Amino acid sequence: MVAGWRVLVGGRGAGRPLILDVPVSPLGDVDPEGVLRPARAKLGGTLLMFPYAVGSSVGSYVLYSLAAKGLAPSAIFVEKADLMLVSGCALGGIPLVELRGSYGRLKERLARCALAEFSADVPDGLEITCGGTPLCDPRGTR
Repeated sequence: MVAGWRVLVGGRGAGRPLILDVPVSPLGDVDPEGVLRPARAKLGGTLLMFPYAVGSSVGSYVLYSLAAKGLAPSAIFVEKADLMLVSGCALGGIPLVELRGSYGRLKERLARCALAEFSADVPDGLEITCGGTPLCDPRGTR
């Protein structure tokens, strides 16, 4: 793992940061139309960030269903990933990054960003920019 993160499902894209301070249950917290109930926010087009997922394996199918309908987040960044989250993101083609030691630092930087662009390559290539300014790089120097 490079610089405290690990890319678990790769991809590229952009999204407005949606940062939560609580765990997310895909089955219990996300409705079928892609609205995250606790935040009352649509997930499509977001870079969703939260500490970790909770819930059963059915959450994987919720993520897959959102992706199949075009309602999934552009990417998910978590402090710690579990098998349900990895499976759902892999099935749905949703980029997933486990941040571990970089979570707090990146959370602070993303909180000030209106639109983040990202490139996540398995196993450890991660670049995130906000308005062209790098928020992190693969060497972990930001």
